[in-house]
Amino acid sequence: MITFLHSLGVVVAWAGLFYKLRALRQNPRDPALAALCAVFALSGMSFFVSLPPVWARLDELTGIPNIAALVAQSCVLSLVVGQQVVLTYWARPPERARRLVRWQLTFCALSLAALIALFCLLTPTVQRLKGFTLYYVHDPYYIAYLSLYIGVYLIGEANVFRVCWGYSRVAGRTWLRRGLRVIAVGAFVTLGYGAVRAGNILGTVFDFDLSAWEDVAWLCGDLGSAVTLVGWTLPGWGPRVAAAGHWMTAYRRHRRLYPLWAALHAAVPTIALAPARGAFADRLVLRQMEFRLYRRVIEIRDGQLALRAHHDPAAAERARHEALAAGMPEDDVRAHVEAVRIRSALASKAEGRAAAADGTTPADPPVARNDLSDEAVWLVRVATAFAALPASAAHNGGDGAGAGSGDDGVQVEVMRRQSADGG
Repeated sequence: MITFLHSLGVVVAWAGLFYKLRALRQNPRDPALAALCAVFALSGMSFFVSLPPVWARLDELTGIPNIAALVAQSCVLSLVVGQQVVLTYWARPPERARRLVRWQLTFCALSLAALIALFCLLTPTVQRLKGFTLYYVHDPYYIAYLSLYIGVYLIGEANVFRVCWGYSRVAGRTWLRRGLRVIAVGAFVTLGYGAVRAGNILGTVFDFDLSAWEDVAWLCGDLGSAVTLVGWTLPGWGPRVAAAGHWMTAYRRHRRLYPLWAALHAAVPTIALAPARGAFADRLVLRQMEFRLYRRVIEIRDGQLALRAHHDPAAAERARHEALAAGMPEDDVRAHVEAVRIRSALASKAEGRAAAADGTTPADPPVARNDLSDEAVWLVRVATAFAALPASAAHNGGDGAGAGSGDDGVQVEVMRRQSADGG
């Protein structure tokens, strides 16, 4: 599991680095962006050298057992400070931020020097690809080494959590707010790693053992770090993913409205703003989907208005009774009734007669729809009910028989299936 988590961290970190490098090339003078790129690079390096094959190979090349531990933990300590640098540049005026960053970098350099010195005093002669901390935690030099490392780690990650969660409450942009919250959640999870490592140190003093929590420590550290890295990039790619989701939704609704729209367009060609397309050509329309969807909604409503004189209140009332008898939910009843009303009006127009001479429509409680998006959702439900109608429903308004005479069983089964499928 640990190898998998390290590998996941490598992929997330270096993917984020390549993503941010594109932005850095466009704005090379942005110190916060440069620091963030360094955070991604250091994170990827810490995960990479922690992989057992890389760990063993690095030891072999340098001749220093467990040198990979020092490299990985030095990268982690540096990236924790790097995150503070990013937040400093984001939160303070440039001149004040530069002064504070100099102190942060000086602290980082001194901490790294102390870490290296303590590692040299430790002289770890036994290679430990797994359980390095547990093996050396009783060495006094390693206790000092780990105390320094975990102290910086816990303070840094706690500050990232505090600052990012606080800023997320006042961030104006939606995806920036979400990104900050994801960073905060990831930083909070990584505190679990720091808590277990602090427990390893305290266990040598108070005589308790946290070796059973080793997998939990790595899960918190690696998974929390990966989540944090995702959060740093989320404001950039999040809106694009959301836009793709909106496009997919619009495309799917546009396609599901086609049968209803095509039937209305065949009866009232003037409703279409653009020339009509066949079903296959309609599937190939990929651009301006939201505009096309709303245009289709408007054209369907225009078609219904044009057929108003052909509506048959009796056919709609029969459809209502049949739907209620079939046990359909209220919204599905409304959609089914509207679909039958459209089908009967189309049949009446095709036969050249006006089913409702006074131009009235059957009384039907209005469906609350706040905007065009709600209207599109409702018409998709109607279009689904329209497509599910048996052929006999087209004649409901003509002879007073229709679905109520010979096709009751089929009609009820269709309505039940429509209700089960959610309309």
